[in-house]
Amino acid sequence: MKAMVVAVGNRARRDDGVGPQVADRVRETMPELDVVEVSGDATRLLDLWAGADVVVVIDAVRTGAPAGTCHRWRMRAGVWDEVPPPSRVSSHLVGVRDAVELATTLDRLPASLVVVGVEVTDLGAGPGLSRAVADAVDEAARLVIGSVAPA
Repeated sequence: MKAMVVAVGNRARRDDGVGPQVADRVRETMPELDVVEVSGDATRLLDLWAGADVVVVIDAVRTGAPAGTCHRWRMRAGVWDEVPPPSRVSSHLVGVRDAVELATTLDRLPASLVVVGVEVTDLGAGPGLSRAVADAVDEAARLVIGSVAPA
């Protein structure tokens, strides 16, 4: 089984950098895992996850929950287990859900796709996460690792 993690976000856009921050933590815990970062157009996901069986995408989200809340959405065989993640929240040209919808249309989805989202508050210019988002990095990393670790 080939698993990979894709962190979507921009470290220079405050809370939008949560994906890469979580990726750093995942790399520390599971150095053997394929972990990549995408800071722009999420349509790159389609090429990145080609050949992977399980893909976990980490991204900043806004659903209305308090900042720092972690979410986990799973798609198997092209069907979300529950309500899908929001389509777009940050500075990306195309959001993760938009890329997933395109991959569905093109039949380029992995067998299992998990989106781990962290509620954000500050998407302004500059480095560093807000306090609530920084405090959520460990929990988000646990969700990612739990989604790829062998049972």
